[in-house]
Amino acid sequence: DETLRRTVPQWMERIVKGITEAHGASYEFRFDYGYRPVINYDEVTRVMEETACELFGEEAVARLKPNMGGEDFSAFLQKAPGSFFYVGAGNVEKGIVYPHHHPRFTIDEDALEIGVQMFVAATLKLLAGAE
Repeated sequence: DETLRRTVPQWMERIVKGITEAHGASYEFRFDYGYRPVINYDEVTRVMEETACELFGEEAVARLKPNMGGEDFSAFLQKAPGSFFYVGAGNVEKGIVYPHHHPRFTIDEDALEIGVQMFVAATLKLLAGAE
């Protein structure tokens, strides 16, 4: 909710101001908004999950719980319905084991095919449903 997003910093500053004034202190308040939350669209997510199960099998699909991590993908979701998902691109046998944002992070390029298959199949399914 954009109104709440803009109001929270005002509430926070009011609290900081009250506490610092009560103790004769001063403060400088700066609020960094960061990325908006990633809130997937239910219908798109359903299609993505269904597509992944059909292409790669139920056992290949991990359903993750919501978390508080930030992600710039949220900017896309402000413009169009979508669903954020991960494509596993690590490979222990090839030594590709480092997490995102690690200086030695890399991907197993064989995983690119999985991503392409997902996008093509899900896009066709979503377009067919839009007719």
